[in-house]
Amino acid sequence: MKTLPASQFSKSAAFFTVAATMILSPLAKADVPDSGNNEFRGMYKIASSSDPIFPMNSGQEWFLDFGQGIQAGKTSGSVAVSLRRNPNVKVRIMAWQYFPKQAQLLIGNTFSEGSRNAVAKGSWTMSGARNGVLFEREGFRVVLHRADPADY
Repeated sequence: MKTLPASQFSKSAAFFTVAATMILSPLAKADVPDSGNNEFRGMYKIASSSDPIFPMNSGQEWFLDFGQGIQAGKTSGSVAVSLRRNPNVKVRIMAWQYFPKQAQLLIGNTFSEGSRNAVAKGSWTMSGARNGVLFEREGFRVVLHRADPADY
């Protein structure tokens, strides 16, 4: 077995790392819904909704903050769901989980009274939409756009 000098080994390791990163990076993003720039994270404002979970009544706005969102190896987290009825704002911290093979996003309460199990509020099929994301379930549609900092 031939041994390489330390400098040659370092160069080989660096080349392998760069090559692996270039090959695997597109695959890591393959499961992430397309929201215009291949990411699903941060603050969204509901632009329109026919879903009774997010009713679009006069004088109110819905915001969902997914924080760091979907990342390579991370497909769950917490979401701050805000309902603004000026001047009042109600915020609920909920859990979310994304299932890439089915393109399903599940949002629910982190626990149920008397139980340690999470309780689903809704399950949506996610797809990319212009300037945002589209949630669909049982004939209902929710269109989320990236929230402008001036909105919140």
